[in-house]
Amino acid sequence: MKAERSIVVIGGGIAGITSALELANSGFTVYLVEKEARIGGQAASFCCKATEVCTKCSACLLPQKLSEVASYPQISILTNSMVVGVKGELGNFQVEVCQKPQYISPQKCIACGMCTEVCPTMPKAIQSPPPEAVPYSYSINESQCLRLKGKKCNLCREICPTNAIVFGQKPERQELNNIGAIIVAIGFDVFNAREIGYLGYGRYPNVLTGFDLERIFRNQGSLKLSSNGKEPKKVAFIQCVGSRDENHGYCSQVCCKYAMRLARLIKHQKPDAEVTIFYIDLQTAGKGFAEFYKECQGNIRFIRGVPVEISEAPSDEVEVKFENITEGKVDRENFDFVTLSVGIAPRKDSWELAKVLGINLGDDGFFDIKEPFNSTETNVEGIFLAGACQSPKDIPDSIAHGISAAERAMEVLKRCQ
Repeated sequence: MKAERSIVVIGGGIAGITSALELANSGFTVYLVEKEARIGGQAASFCCKATEVCTKCSACLLPQKLSEVASYPQISILTNSMVVGVKGELGNFQVEVCQKPQYISPQKCIACGMCTEVCPTMPKAIQSPPPEAVPYSYSINESQCLRLKGKKCNLCREICPTNAIVFGQKPERQELNNIGAIIVAIGFDVFNAREIGYLGYGRYPNVLTGFDLERIFRNQGSLKLSSNGKEPKKVAFIQCVGSRDENHGYCSQVCCKYAMRLARLIKHQKPDAEVTIFYIDLQTAGKGFAEFYKECQGNIRFIRGVPVEISEAPSDEVEVKFENITEGKVDRENFDFVTLSVGIAPRKDSWELAKVLGINLGDDGFFDIKEPFNSTETNVEGIFLAGACQSPKDIPDSIAHGISAAERAMEVLKRCQ
């Protein structure tokens, strides 16, 4: 068997991008297949704000990697695309890819914004890209677009100066042949906090998730309450939401880190704010994070206790009822808003992809590995794992795992020469 020097990477998040760059730097042709309209994954929605001390999030690494992967001639980026069929074996896979219509040509779109201005739907059916988006192109939400729902509307196409909008697009299939190996890096889903009803998410406007808070900081730059537009003075974070319980027995690895990072950001913007973190145990692994935790202890209150209920309180506040383990009692306290530190969950479409690829899922829903001490190889020779689709990981660990998966794929392919 002669190994081909082309590799498919499924998933354009931080792990998949890292694997693609590592492979391209070693002379391989890479097809980067991403389900969404642009690459970047979950990390693209994280805020990275400068404070007096680096908050150790590593989100600042993504823009540079996006720029590199977009300009690399050996990397073909297939957005709005899914792998729907795989045949063959190590060194000679045939991968079938289906690309959904985007209705706006990335090659013609100049991101002028005129289409969004005339779009009559609320929210807008035409979505603008973030500044670092790759590809940098507007996209149409099929479920919101009046024209695609069979109604008469042609405003965006009429005003587009480059004729980039094409409503007649159909799904396209292509087969990638002579693929040496496949790397799966589809990332994770955010745990749905509505599953824990007693915490009030979805019922009370001042109960948010950590990912909601990330988007607020990223889009608005500062934090204001949605209920009354005021800056909060008293904030709580609740850890292990969707992790380390009877239904999700694993630690998500990232929740303690991002809670402390966001708490530090709140204190930086509003030094007189009172910030409390409720926790079971704190996960402070990772380079420099134990020191960061010690710095946070100086101006952030940590309470070892499990909140058992969140309810409405007067004056747009929420009341938290919690078990204070250290003091051995049950307490109640009001806060302006509460952030639920939701964990990492397996992707809902993992099962469908596992069937296509013939690889196994573990009991927790993440992709399974071939042997305990090799976290990149699956039960199918030539198919490898990278990032949080294998198990919960933060950005630095996902980057390291992406490099490891690429190196392992190249090592295995060398044996086929």
